[in-house]
Amino acid sequence: MGKSDFKEKLIIAGFLIGIFLPIRLVFVEYISDHWLGNFGLISAIGLVLLILIKKRKLGKIGSVFDKQMKKTIFGKTGKFVIIFSILSLVYFGSSMMFIERGITVYSEDQELFYDAIIQNKNLEQINPNNLKNIHIVYESDNLLYSTFDYAFSITYSIMNEYSDGWLEHLYFILLVEQVEMLGIFLFYRIFYRPVISIPA
Repeated sequence: MGKSDFKEKLIIAGFLIGIFLPIRLVFVEYISDHWLGNFGLISAIGLVLLILIKKRKLGKIGSVFDKQMKKTIFGKTGKFVIIFSILSLVYFGSSMMFIERGITVYSEDQELFYDAIIQNKNLEQINPNNLKNIHIVYESDNLLYSTFDYAFSITYSIMNEYSDGWLEHLYFILLVEQVEMLGIFLFYRIFYRPVISIPA
């Protein structure tokens, strides 16, 4: 990959992030925050972009986009994109699960840690005898997993509460976006594969 090619990829990435992320944020904030209402948004915008590119209405950026889209989807970079998307889905999905478990399963201990770390900034008030949900860890058949679940659930839920819910809000947006982008990517890769792939 040459400098020119890498520069074009950065331009396209910035272009897409600059369009999709703000639209998704506005849509979730002011129109619908339900996950079903979010599906189709990126597909619709992506379809409009593709039509504009095919009709050469986006000028130079359209030509660069068309070139890089083909190289990315059908080239070696495509495999990296798929792996990255899958890992992103796992991360965002598990993070949202941890936030939810911190709020529900470990709510009492989460409040104790939040008060000690964020509100009072006094870690001395955290006493093992005051932890009311820790018994869930000790009573589990898989101590390693339960310890991991306990620590991450409380940590992520504290971060989410400190951000007034914006962490979960952002992860939700990115999760839905990754699902849709991966779907579009795989659709084009399967049904529009050229006879000869273009190396990226």
